[in-house]
Amino acid sequence: MPTARKALLIAAAAGILTMAGASAAAADSSRCTADAGCAGRATFTSYGEVFTVFDQLADGHSAVALYWLPDGSGPHLIWNSNGNGTSVTANLEFPEGAWVTYRVCLGEGGPKEVLLSTCGATITDYA
Repeated sequence: MPTARKALLIAAAAGILTMAGASAAAADSSRCTADAGCAGRATFTSYGEVFTVFDQLADGHSAVALYWLPDGSGPHLIWNSNGNGTSVTANLEFPEGAWVTYRVCLGEGGPKEVLLSTCGATITDYA
């Protein structure tokens, strides 16, 4: 198993453990990458289960949202490799009231490599 994938799975487990002790987040949320300038941002809209991933900095990196679902699946990835000032929308379908936990990172769009050191904090929201 490649080192990056192992690191991603470890980060996912840490995020889920963090989520288990967290209180319920308000519906309709937003998160940024760990950098002070919010180079990557994702929003989650509960009605319709819609993620939008924004690339907000001309840094040569893609913005990527990583999310986990109650069935134990994840991380699922939503990539925005379109460059600064763009957004990508993903319209998902899962049961009303179901939770989704997500975080936003930067990545290398070509090889689809997530740069884990850039990931912002996880948040849990509800459909």
